[in-house]
Amino acid sequence: MKKQDFLSYILFSFAVVFGFIPSAAQAQRVVYEENFGIPTANTLVQNYTGWQNQSVIYTGDGTCDIRNSSASNNYGMASGGGNVMVNDTVKWFMVSSLNMAADTNLSLYCGLRKTNAENGNSLVVEVSADSLQWTRLHLWDTLPTGTGTSGWYRVRYPGIPSCANLHIRFSNLARVDYRIDDLALVVGEETMLETAAKPTLSPAGGTYYEPQIVNITTSTEGAVIYYTMDNSAPTDRANRYEGPLTINSSCTVKAVATKENMYDSEVATASYTILDTNSLVILPFDISDNSNSSHTDILQMRGFRGYHLGSSYSDGSVKFESSHAGEASLVAHLDSAPDTLFFELKGKKGGSNPSAYEGVTFTVSYSVDGQSWTPLATIFGDDISVDNFTRFSYSISEHDARYIRWTLQASDKGNTQLNNIRITKFTEAGDSTAVADFNSGTFGIYPNPAQSDFKIHLGRTTVQSMTLYNLLGQTVKTWSHPQETQSFVISDIPCGTYILKVHTSSGIIQKKVVKY
Repeated sequence: MKKQDFLSYILFSFAVVFGFIPSAAQAQRVVYEENFGIPTANTLVQNYTGWQNQSVIYTGDGTCDIRNSSASNNYGMASGGGNVMVNDTVKWFMVSSLNMAADTNLSLYCGLRKTNAENGNSLVVEVSADSLQWTRLHLWDTLPTGTGTSGWYRVRYPGIPSCANLHIRFSNLARVDYRIDDLALVVGEETMLETAAKPTLSPAGGTYYEPQIVNITTSTEGAVIYYTMDNSAPTDRANRYEGPLTINSSCTVKAVATKENMYDSEVATASYTILDTNSLVILPFDISDNSNSSHTDILQMRGFRGYHLGSSYSDGSVKFESSHAGEASLVAHLDSAPDTLFFELKGKKGGSNPSAYEGVTFTVSYSVDGQSWTPLATIFGDDISVDNFTRFSYSISEHDARYIRWTLQASDKGNTQLNNIRITKFTEAGDSTAVADFNSGTFGIYPNPAQSDFKIHLGRTTVQSMTLYNLLGQTVKTWSHPQETQSFVISDIPCGTYILKVHTSSGIIQKKVVKY
């Protein structure tokens, strides 16, 4: 919970407007607070180190602990995170060494979680000036009972005495579940303030096949946003939001908005599942166009993941592998009229039966415009071996086709591997040459990730130009006729993931570049 220091000048300004001056007793301020932080697990009170107020002594009966579940997030001043459970007649929790000698008109406020049947009276709250004689405090609020009333409430215990060494003790008259959070000693009555607007995360959580750029906003002007990416509760000790987040792997983002003299907002939560960070424009392979046509590219790689085979198979080409039945699709864009399509498929064993590979439906289709698709072939599991790649070839009668799509429609067990894609083109002379041959190249980037600059390894590749894009497709940098001896400076761009598009004499290569 953000510190609620309700200074007296606020009430003074209010009084001036309405023509009266409040007495000192009417001023409201917080003189002590404890929100119990965020323990990594249920932690004994004596062993806990995350106290907000280090000058105060916290003790328990040895079994009283701080829980990291059922966070107090259902009322305005909730901090979330840890809370103390007092759920048995043998448990007690005590706060000592509070110097309240100079303060009068004190009340204790706290978050209290109860069950449906309880109204709070079984929780005993006592105060003492010497830890010998105790006075029980009375709950100011009347809490509802019955079905649907369980949960967190903000409650008040007035009548805290002024003394130099105040002790506050919590115990239980019954074996029922009570939890305590967000303790505060307040001079005067606690002021009810407005609550900051809950943050909005865009895009929303969901399943994606590429990294996401996530923006967090709140409609509360001047509010500060804090966030976490490890599923923990966000507080003002978490990461402060300064700009868009790059989500490269699956995670849960939680965010809270805070502002002075306002309650913290509700926590916004969004879970992002990144199934394939090698999709769309982030290609884990190189593309060669042996026909010298101007352009060959992968437009979409949803659900497939690329793996380099090195010298373990045939010409060392890249294979594409997927088990995302109904979602996996690979789309190639051609600039020349296709004549014949070649590719190879293999099944990968999986499931409870290591020899099983079944229920597969793998379809291939083509399109003139990338919108309307014509089926070219349907391949079933019986046609695919789990030991060797099987070669498939199909003639394409529609020479105006410019798009080829492979789709994994269904798969009960294991992965399907697509390899050695080769497309030949149709010519007026009636012969065919390679339009696209997807195999491994020798172009490399190092170091990657890079902090200030990177270099390239050309091998047999002749590079004409390189362009660096951000994940929104915006141009960041361009280099003409780059050389291996050249250092490509990126120290002047923000940290994150970028796409390097390399234009060569034989086609286009796209590589992921990470700046840290």
